[in-house]
Amino acid sequence: MDNFAPLGLYSTFSEDGCIVAVLCQLDTTPMHVPLSRQVMGSLISRQAGILVAGLIVVSLILSGIPSSDLKQVHIVEETSGRQLGDVDCSNYTFEDLFAYSHASFDVIFQDDWASSITQATAWVNGSLSPTVRENIDGLFEGFPGGDNDWLSTDEREGVRSVGPKCIADMNTRLGMREGQPHRGGVDWNDLTWFEDGIALDEVDLVPDDHEETRSCQNAFATSGCKEVPVHVDNDLQIMLLQDDEGDNNMQFNQLPNMGEQPFTVALNVTNMSDATLNFTFPAITDLRLDAWEIQEDGVAVFGLDEPSVTNLSDGRLLVVVNVDYDIADWPMGKNLFLDLTTAEYVPDNPPQWSNDAPMDGETMAVMLDSGKTMLASHEFAQSWADDESQVSFDCSASNGWAWSLESGDMYITPGQGQSELTCSLVDLKNQVSASNRTWTLEQPLSFSATSGEYMDDVPIVINALTGDKSGLTVSITPFQGDNSGSTVSIAGPTDSSSMVINVSDMLPGIVELNVSVTGNGMADWLFALDLGIKKESRAPEISVTKTREGDNGTWDEEGYSYSMEGTVYDLDGDDISIEIEVCGYSTKINPEGSAWSNEVSVVGCNNHESYIITLTATDSWDKSTSISASVMPPDEDSTPEKPSDSTATADEGGLPAPGVIATIAMLGLAGLLRRRIDSPQ
Repeated sequence: MDNFAPLGLYSTFSEDGCIVAVLCQLDTTPMHVPLSRQVMGSLISRQAGILVAGLIVVSLILSGIPSSDLKQVHIVEETSGRQLGDVDCSNYTFEDLFAYSHASFDVIFQDDWASSITQATAWVNGSLSPTVRENIDGLFEGFPGGDNDWLSTDEREGVRSVGPKCIADMNTRLGMREGQPHRGGVDWNDLTWFEDGIALDEVDLVPDDHEETRSCQNAFATSGCKEVPVHVDNDLQIMLLQDDEGDNNMQFNQLPNMGEQPFTVALNVTNMSDATLNFTFPAITDLRLDAWEIQEDGVAVFGLDEPSVTNLSDGRLLVVVNVDYDIADWPMGKNLFLDLTTAEYVPDNPPQWSNDAPMDGETMAVMLDSGKTMLASHEFAQSWADDESQVSFDCSASNGWAWSLESGDMYITPGQGQSELTCSLVDLKNQVSASNRTWTLEQPLSFSATSGEYMDDVPIVINALTGDKSGLTVSITPFQGDNSGSTVSIAGPTDSSSMVINVSDMLPGIVELNVSVTGNGMADWLFALDLGIKKESRAPEISVTKTREGDNGTWDEEGYSYSMEGTVYDLDGDDISIEIEVCGYSTKINPEGSAWSNEVSVVGCNNHESYIITLTATDSWDKSTSISASVMPPDEDSTPEKPSDSTATADEGGLPAPGVIATIAMLGLAGLLRRRIDSPQ
């Protein structure tokens, strides 16, 4: 199976104070299911009917089923008595239910290396038990005696009857994998439930000796049925057992080498608030626990108690691990890994500093005004150590500086001046490195520039803050996202110096700097810097295409519209708009790619002796380029007359144009006058 879906019980608080148990299925890494925010009784009962009755004990021990996914397999009318239908819980994840004070899980792997006997006991102290009883009663809403604030032995028996089949359909969260130690994204050999080997039991779910115990009051109760109010706070236990007639209750694909080769057992323990896990392995010569690890969101947890390992008298190996989960950490995923082997024992030595670690006495540079800053990522810090597993760090800083370790990442919060950071290495077995390393924390250089827009060269000023830094080399690379410019490097300053970077190849907008400072006596200092530098946008280029006659365009037959076209281009690739102005009137057009064209109307012009047409191309950064074209009317005889203001309107481009009727009238009048002039007197 590609999915790692190990088994486990865990609890959390719902809105009404109930602690809800959650068991989830993972894809190679923990999948965090949402916490239940409702009372179990109201959440599930209306949809599940008697099916949920069969699920409840399973939930009490190991699980809960999302109400939205439950299938009604057999609806029972109140008059039909207690009938239990078939249960199909396949592919369900465990979501809701159970409050427990402590749980114990026993997984006994069988000699066939293909099965196990798994048992669980959950204890519920008095303060939690009323919530459990109320939730169980609520699951039977719509059935005789259900959801009436009384928990009956009939409800208890309904739970026992269907529970094993439902458990058998569900996924577990326990898996194995043969080979070298594994952590996460592998094809896990998941354990699955075997129905015929499952049995359920409880202690004092319905206490016999409580003063409020009474005979069941509903008409369909079985003979001898007893019930107690759900508010009863007697302690109780819920148990998952091996059925007496079965050889096992969990199965998996047989381990290829039957335990003779290294293998890993993995369990998702997310939200397992307080539990003891007992793993018993078959008798294999020299089988031992080689390593173990608990990870939180993929990062190893340190300072935990070692598992208890016992060689039993019959040769089997018992490994006991205690786990817990702080609900405040939700939805953090938490996983347990046990690595077992028969290989010759190799002593687990304390961790040692690697060649990649900063040398003792070196400087580690930090910006003083940066606030809390990551000093080293988890992955980078791990490269500082040589050890069989992940390591942690135990560090202290002087002079008011603060150090912390968060999810494996090292952070520092600067104080004033310099600080001494002293660190030791710690492995999973709490072994400490033989030597410490002390580093000087300081800001050796400062960087400044005049903020603003630049077309090409940008001067950067570098100041030495703590003495002669001529032994350092400073390299600066301008960048925008994944786009980087040319790198410039100089020797570090003794006092103050400058360097020039070029941003001509960058796009308009903010330009940041990747800075690298290297040199003897200092760990490499790599950081990004924003000095308020912006690449200035270049203005677009626009041109007018000449006609064969060398003109800037062509007139229409009436001499009222001048057709022009040309090209426009922005070196930065920005969007462009074009504004065309003539005689104080303007219109805007958008080019199609790099080409533009437009019919320029001159109807609104007062002077028809010549026209100045101005074209302005503007990019998205408001950078613009303007060109002007001087245009003569077509000829003296066809020079258009200015229409009256009363007949002028605005066309789509914003330039005034005569109305249709006015235009026809003017043309007709002009023809009549010409005929009169040309006719004999």
